[in-house]
Amino acid sequence: MKIEAVGIIGASTTGSSLAELFVLGGFQVRIYDNFKDSLNLAMAKIKWSLKKAGKEELLANIEPIQEYAKFNGADIVIETVSKTIEERTLLFNKISKELTPSCIIAVFGNAGGLKETLANIVCLKPENTLSINWLKPVRHNNLAEIIKTEKTPDEVIEAVDKMLSKLGKSSVIVADNPGQIAERIARVYSLAAFKTLYAGKGFPFEIDAAFKEISGAKFGPFEYLDYIGLDHDYNSCVKIWEALGKPERLKPSDLEQRLVQYGQLGRKSTIGIYIYDDGEIAGENPILPNIVKYLGLRTVSKEEIFGEILRPVLEECKILASEIMVGEYDIEKTIKAAFGWPKGPFAYLREKPELLEVKKTSEFDRLENF
Repeated sequence: MKIEAVGIIGASTTGSSLAELFVLGGFQVRIYDNFKDSLNLAMAKIKWSLKKAGKEELLANIEPIQEYAKFNGADIVIETVSKTIEERTLLFNKISKELTPSCIIAVFGNAGGLKETLANIVCLKPENTLSINWLKPVRHNNLAEIIKTEKTPDEVIEAVDKMLSKLGKSSVIVADNPGQIAERIARVYSLAAFKTLYAGKGFPFEIDAAFKEISGAKFGPFEYLDYIGLDHDYNSCVKIWEALGKPERLKPSDLEQRLVQYGQLGRKSTIGIYIYDDGEIAGENPILPNIVKYLGLRTVSKEEIFGEILRPVLEECKILASEIMVGEYDIEKTIKAAFGWPKGPFAYLREKPELLEVKKTSEFDRLENF
């Protein structure tokens, strides 16, 4: 099985970035969107980028389309946009009629898991369907998760893995589970930061600064949250929490829910945990003291803050490894690529075990904090 012709559903940022990557990797590409303006905008961005790279001739290998029949002949069709299950069912009912029997379909990564998608969209064939989680930023991140079910044949996995290699990406193959590795651990990471904030162990910038200094990471947890969008984080957290049976450790944050309800979503709305001016942090959200009762009231060390955030991440990694039989190496590899950490949680455990010991609970920790 060889992948040469690629169909892309959605001319969003992810879709246009993938179209450019695929054409640079030597593939023939057709990109679909039902909005003509979105297609024109995507093609303009791709043309500009290829022209700057001195490879404008490759534009001939990308065709913008608005007819499902144009997907005929594709070796793989990749869904890149999040839609309702009703919209996706209608979409795939139409597209699947135009595809060859051997065409692979890579559905959009659903926090609820691939099985949920297959159960709801019955026209999809389990043996031809998988999911690819494109770690962001798509154009520059060199890792992708391939999510499979027990019915996914080895030859399909191998074909997709080779395809990713041509894009300059390595892959981690993950058994289907809610959130896979990157999304699930990202939710624990953000929840740990919110719990540290609730406990009065620093203001957001202090928590971020402490974590960055000890870990060597480029972003702190709150900077990361504002970057990916609080709405994305909260909605994914709800889906994963529900799909796993609503465990207390993954219960979504009330603070994050409020900020999302207020439309304070992070960088894209110029206010989230932080306030932004020309893309730069210009202050902390002024409503935080009104919501977080003990905000910044306790003085703790940077090492304690680091431990408060990394301990839950490490424990979730252990749970995940046992649930889907994924190795430490793949978990470390995924987390480093997803969060921009120089090391994974297991490496930090080996190097800084004293920081990850469970601390005794103080009277302050028992206080009502919301």
